[in-house]
Amino acid sequence: MNERASVFETWGRDSRLYDRYTSNAADEFATTETLQEAQAEWEQFFVNSHGDIFDGLDVENPRESLFIDTLYYDFVVDQVIEFAERQFGFRVVNQEANDNTDALSFDFQTLHESVVDTDAIERTVDELLDTVDLVNSDADFLRRLYESVISNEMRLQLGEYYTPKGVAELAVGEIEVDDFETDTVLDPGCGSGIFLATCVDAKREALDLDPGPLVDVITDTVYGIDLNPVAVKSAKLSYLLSLLPVLADSDVDRLELPVFLTDSLGLTRDDRIRFGDDTLDLTVDHLVGNPPWITWGSLSESVRDAWRETYVTQLDLLPHDGVESRLGHGNDDISVPFLWVCIHHYLDEGGDASFVLKRDITKGPAGRLLRTQHVNSRPVAVRHIHDFNRLRPFGDDVGVHSAVYTLAADSEPSFPIAVDSWTRGEGATSFAAAEAMRETLDYEETGMVPVEEDDTSSSWVREDAENQALGECAHDIRHGVKDDAKDVYGVERSQLDELEHDHVYPYIQSKHVVKYGLFGHDLHLVPVCEANEDNETELQRNCPKTYGYLESNRQTLEDRSSTWLDEGTFYNVFGLGEYTWSDYKVVWCRLGFKPHFAVVSTVADEDLDEKMVVPGDHFMFISTDDEYEAHFLCGLLNSSVYQTSLEGVASEGKSSLTKTVVSGLELPEYRETEDSERLAELSMEAHEIVPEHTDVSKRTYNETSIEELEVVQAEIDELVEEMLSERAGSLFPDVGQSTLASY
Repeated sequence: MNERASVFETWGRDSRLYDRYTSNAADEFATTETLQEAQAEWEQFFVNSHGDIFDGLDVENPRESLFIDTLYYDFVVDQVIEFAERQFGFRVVNQEANDNTDALSFDFQTLHESVVDTDAIERTVDELLDTVDLVNSDADFLRRLYESVISNEMRLQLGEYYTPKGVAELAVGEIEVDDFETDTVLDPGCGSGIFLATCVDAKREALDLDPGPLVDVITDTVYGIDLNPVAVKSAKLSYLLSLLPVLADSDVDRLELPVFLTDSLGLTRDDRIRFGDDTLDLTVDHLVGNPPWITWGSLSESVRDAWRETYVTQLDLLPHDGVESRLGHGNDDISVPFLWVCIHHYLDEGGDASFVLKRDITKGPAGRLLRTQHVNSRPVAVRHIHDFNRLRPFGDDVGVHSAVYTLAADSEPSFPIAVDSWTRGEGATSFAAAEAMRETLDYEETGMVPVEEDDTSSSWVREDAENQALGECAHDIRHGVKDDAKDVYGVERSQLDELEHDHVYPYIQSKHVVKYGLFGHDLHLVPVCEANEDNETELQRNCPKTYGYLESNRQTLEDRSSTWLDEGTFYNVFGLGEYTWSDYKVVWCRLGFKPHFAVVSTVADEDLDEKMVVPGDHFMFISTDDEYEAHFLCGLLNSSVYQTSLEGVASEGKSSLTKTVVSGLELPEYRETEDSERLAELSMEAHEIVPEHTDVSKRTYNETSIEELEVVQAEIDELVEEMLSERAGSLFPDVGQSTLASY
């Protein structure tokens, strides 16, 4: 295995073979019209299908250099295919990427002939391949080779994330095959062909047929499509390598590989697929794959228009409120709409699909389309999820988390959805095979349910979420100001001329707080800085109008019934202390069940200028002088997992969110970790969004979906869920597993 790896590494960007081929190609490019015309057509092919992916690439002369890299990679793949042909005595009749569709007018092989002016390069390749056991090799070297030749930036522009074998095996293992001999499967965005190879392997292992008939069965039932010529050529080689163990024992002399260069969505081209002696009309029993993770913004306007004109209305691809006639918003990408269109186009009645998608589509507006579990009027139930949590099967350079979703067409959705939740094990992690994943990773079976029972397209959380956030609170929870004389202490703006402003503060009641922000405030007289403070002489001297106002209401104040107010001055209030004047407070209303948490500090009042917010009698709060700590706690408390936990433990009485209830949640001390800081910053982002939408009535606000806020909320939900899933992770750096809720 090490020998094979070293052989293929000698073909990478740092190899002499690469230098010689690309140097020859660059020289020929300057003078050979055929190469120039092919490059122009190749470039336009990508611009039409993907937008101008070359614009802004940090590569010198990107169009020419990337085309030459593509030529080189295609040349190496050709050499491997031709070596296999010579070794086993068969011929691949559709070796070129465009052989079955005419998607490109030129053949890469013809271009290679103009670049390779001697047979020295081919001899070098043959010498390397003579040391390789192709029958027992796997296709992973193709990924390594491709990644060593084509820049990471270019691959990400194309939305290409090559799937590890283990993840592909999990996905393929979830489809329900009735008959391995006749069931058909398609990967509509096959990339380098790892899913095709996995399907071929599964059929080889399941079927007891003679080699010749087995090759026919496989090539008649396992199909791939891609819109990248290099990917199609790679997929053909992956497919071939998976067939070699059968071909080595067969008398097959002619092989046509069912991998096709075209647009599986029919948006930018509608090629007729020829296969065998006929036109292929693909309707299959199973779909598998890893669709392109390309954002809408990176597509050309013509491609976006094609989406809108062809599929938006037909398949009801706009589950977002307020998006009107456009498709895609925020950080949405095309992966779920791609899957929806493929289900519509290709999946037979009762079929199923198993795809790698972003993990965060279980939450927020970007995933609402999948969570509707309908392709227009056709039910498509999410049957199973392999949740990889914080694991990164695609490598550290892919900054998004992933999951495998298996969907059953023409099945009504039901909850809970079965989930295998994967987390890091004690040793080194391997995604080389599904079995290796089971040996090196931990996983547990759980389920997912919608946060809102009556809206199944709302964010999904684990069904045990009501227990996930339970634990210990490391913070003191305080009560808002209690004065038992609202008519005296509540201040109208018309009264401000009758009082000094020293002791008048912005004051919040239940009606003023929404998640992540304030919906206005009242004014309130707070004549002392802490409960039982004796400041009467000082108040008389410095604020005579205020003291006179209180004196005029002395009888009302002395008649207050609360024994908490018996000590101190006649205008004493309760629920005041140093904590009231902390720089930041995470506040919530304790009455009813309205778990809306917000961070308050000061507000700019039109009459009082900048002044500290004081929580009212119905409020509880956690005080801190650290802005990040306040927003970290607010992010936790507003996350779906914590909200669900609160719903599970809160009473149905008048006071639902009491100190006792909230102190039963895991609210650790703030630590400056990457995750904690990110959570705090997301809460800050949310607090910046809310004020932009409070220029309406409270009812209108509550009935409005703020999609920008939903995007932030989805990231908060995902981050908190991930932090909780890592039992001794960054959320709980000093807390042992025994103090945490079981997951």
